[in-house]
Amino acid sequence: MTAGVRRGWTRNALAAWLALVTVSVLMVGATPGTGPRLAVVCSSIEDICQQWAHDFTEATGVSVDMVRMSSGQALAAVQRSDGEFDVWHGGTSDLYEVARSRGLLMPHASSAAATIPSRYKASDGSWIGVYRGMLGFCSNQRVLRRLGVSPPEGWEDLLDPRLRGQVTLPDPRTSGTGYTMLWTIVQRTGGLEEAMEWFERLRPNVLQFTSSGMAPSGIAARGEAAVAVTFTQHCVNAHDQGLDDLIVGYPRGVTGAETGAVAVLAAARHSDLARRYVDHAVGQQAQEAGGQTSPRQLPTLPGAYTDPRLELPAGTRELEASGDQAARRRAGLVAEFVRRVGP
Repeated sequence: MTAGVRRGWTRNALAAWLALVTVSVLMVGATPGTGPRLAVVCSSIEDICQQWAHDFTEATGVSVDMVRMSSGQALAAVQRSDGEFDVWHGGTSDLYEVARSRGLLMPHASSAAATIPSRYKASDGSWIGVYRGMLGFCSNQRVLRRLGVSPPEGWEDLLDPRLRGQVTLPDPRTSGTGYTMLWTIVQRTGGLEEAMEWFERLRPNVLQFTSSGMAPSGIAARGEAAVAVTFTQHCVNAHDQGLDDLIVGYPRGVTGAETGAVAVLAAARHSDLARRYVDHAVGQQAQEAGGQTSPRQLPTLPGAYTDPRLELPAGTRELEASGDQAARRRAGLVAEFVRRVGP
């Protein structure tokens, strides 16, 4: 279940990719200093965050101050802040469900989202899905050849003893990707105890738990690990940056998925501008910015461009959507994961 790529990568390409996974502040504006500035916390890939902000400013003339954080970090920041941010853009929808349950989101019935399927948005309009991602494997072919191991094609392949210290995973405590991984294994194995036993068997093979869901691909790209578990758009993006040793794979059977969302924050100081931003974010121009340019994402809007490399192959199916349940069980599952497995 893999897509082959060329071999060899350059130091410059690696540096470019690593720049994408840092936390940064982006300021985008057509006329800085004139009128209010919209404050957005973005939990997607940095280049996409920049593109979203640039396109909104081009369309409206409204300047954007954007801070990029992982989805877990963003949720914590939104909960701590008092009007610091107007919009949250990107990151897994289960964390938006957590934010909704805590009264941190402002419902907005955007007419631009009318054709987006209901499974990709909250029933009250508090968040709307703007992209999708599939959980898979990002493998370094050069490292795997040295170890004499084939690219993984199933979750059980990660337990291969030859991969000891060669698998990097996102941390479920801080990363939406990490929690999607945890939830996927709970659903796949049939329950919490079975999932914890599986992770305990995997633990000797784990090199590192990363705070961000994008970081594992960078670790694999540097050759520090053979396999990363991540949403595959991050691996495709790294490969497109010239990191040609990387290969994308999807596990046989089932895998998890994310719906990346956007929402107006309840404490927004510029709520009218925030609603305009959300209307723009759910539209075709913004969604295709994540589908036709590098880095790439799957859209939620019917008819928008889709990169075929990000679609699941035959033999792999997406877990049934259960965002509410996943959000409700998050604290308990993460606590048990930390107790039994621990970063």
